[in-house]
Amino acid sequence: MSQESRFQVNLAGMIDILSNHLYSDQNVYIRELLQNGTDAIRARKLWDSQFDAGEINVELQQDQNANSKTLVFADNGIGLTADEVEVFLATIASSSKGEKNFGESSEQSFIGRFGIGLLSCFVVTTQIRLVTHSAKTGTVLEWNGKGDGTYEIRELAPEAHPEIGTTVYLTYKAEIAAETYADLHSTLREYMFQYGACLEVPIYLKDQRTRVWLNEHSNKVGSLPDLQALSRNEVLQFGRTLFGADEMRSLQDYFILHNESGNTFAVAYVIPFAVSTHARKLHRAYLNRMFVSDAVEEVMPEWAFFTRTVIWTKELQPVASREAFYQNEALERVSQELGASLKQQIKAMPEKQLQRLLNTHYLAFKALACEDSELLQFIYPHLNFRTLNGEENLQTLLSRSEVVYYTQTVDEFRQIADVVRAQQMPLINGGYAYDSAILRHLNGILGHEVFKLFQAEDVEFAFQPLFPEEERAFADLLRQLNARLQTHQVEVVLNYFSPHDIPMLYICNQQKQAERELGRVAEASNDLFGGILGSLQEEAESAPLAQLYLNFHNEVVQSVFCSGKSVDAICNVVEVLYVQALLMGHYPLKKDEVTLMNTGLLHIIKAMK
Repeated sequence: MSQESRFQVNLAGMIDILSNHLYSDQNVYIRELLQNGTDAIRARKLWDSQFDAGEINVELQQDQNANSKTLVFADNGIGLTADEVEVFLATIASSSKGEKNFGESSEQSFIGRFGIGLLSCFVVTTQIRLVTHSAKTGTVLEWNGKGDGTYEIRELAPEAHPEIGTTVYLTYKAEIAAETYADLHSTLREYMFQYGACLEVPIYLKDQRTRVWLNEHSNKVGSLPDLQALSRNEVLQFGRTLFGADEMRSLQDYFILHNESGNTFAVAYVIPFAVSTHARKLHRAYLNRMFVSDAVEEVMPEWAFFTRTVIWTKELQPVASREAFYQNEALERVSQELGASLKQQIKAMPEKQLQRLLNTHYLAFKALACEDSELLQFIYPHLNFRTLNGEENLQTLLSRSEVVYYTQTVDEFRQIADVVRAQQMPLINGGYAYDSAILRHLNGILGHEVFKLFQAEDVEFAFQPLFPEEERAFADLLRQLNARLQTHQVEVVLNYFSPHDIPMLYICNQQKQAERELGRVAEASNDLFGGILGSLQEEAESAPLAQLYLNFHNEVVQSVFCSGKSVDAICNVVEVLYVQALLMGHYPLKKDEVTLMNTGLLHIIKAMK
């Protein structure tokens, strides 16, 4: 025989969980009070079409000896009837906002939907006192709830709360009341502005002398037309006010975005300085004009990290704490739609403004262009690359040449830059992030190979061989030089090339570069690790020798080879030229190469005596 039983709920424990562990910040109770007050005012407007004067008034009171501080939070919303007090204040997870059909139009005017928000007040108080005057029945009721899960309700005379609406009284716990009046009042002001900046309801905070309208200059945006109606200066000032960071004072550019349904819109402020692609994508989100979080990352696509975006939505589903949105299809769709809107706005920018944007956030746009052919086709003439002439955009490069060459790595560019410059060839240093990928991608977009890969060994076309009699005269000397430099995995080649003032050029392919670096690291490592790296070198297939090209146009090289000195003396000079070529190519020297340079210089010095 089975018996049906009910769960036994520890109300005090449940309240402790909801009030102390659901939210990440104890000051979230301010948001919950603002939510309840705003929803009550919206409900009154729906019930009474003539009502259009809603407001929220907050005051921090303290007794004469300053041992006690009380927050008084009043709204002139619709109030609660006796039945509503029983259902909505005494039943956890019940809400005055109706069924939880997220996204439906009937729900979009309200903020709170879980019926647990008021319990967050128990973070800062042990008792909540609420007095409400219902617009529907005219009754005035007092509800007293305690942290142990008990409550009591009683009806008051109308003069106890003559105005329609609700007032909440929170007497702070001792540890909070111990703060100075100024500090606690400052905290209230900060969080009330954070949560209520965009609410259409005027929010007033009173201290012992003055009454301040907190959201007077920030509550103008309730819809996309409202945002679009603001002047450029008003939109920029709005962003500076919300974000408040010093670096955002120099804001210049922004984009107004919206999705297809119109239920989500945003203003994306362009960060006025370069940021890392790995930086957190922090955006500020509002649900039905109530602040959700300033660390929302998923509402905007990842590539939009160069923006700080303020987002208003009516269609995304908040988690129970209302500090984030559920990771669902709606969130993914909204992110894609806002990203598409941002791309369209970028395409519509005036050229001068676009160039400024690309110059500041070139890495962001190069990352995006690698994946988005449509955007790349639009912005590629304005993208800057490092060339033989410094920073140049593709539009300038293509105006001078139908074919532009690029290197795969920075090292290759450094090796051949001077020689290629002498041939008056356009060359891009493609070793920086995304550059080579963009140039390859562009060839596909443009339909032909405009950008051609140029490797270090390709520079041989610029070399001219010696005359036959010169080859015969220096053949034996070159053979002895190469035998001596064999241990350094380099081959000496004597020929002519431009520019004439460069005496030598060291060229090696990527495999040889990797082999050199492995050997250098092995030298600098301990015996165990060095031995492992040494074994790897032995097992790896040996790369072709690097080449040390000596320029017979150059006076230094001519003087060495025509000096009539001994083979040893000439070898000493060539070894110094070899080390110098490595340094010019920005190659870290190995121990034997440092020794080679020192020995060669000593021989030269001795020969001068």
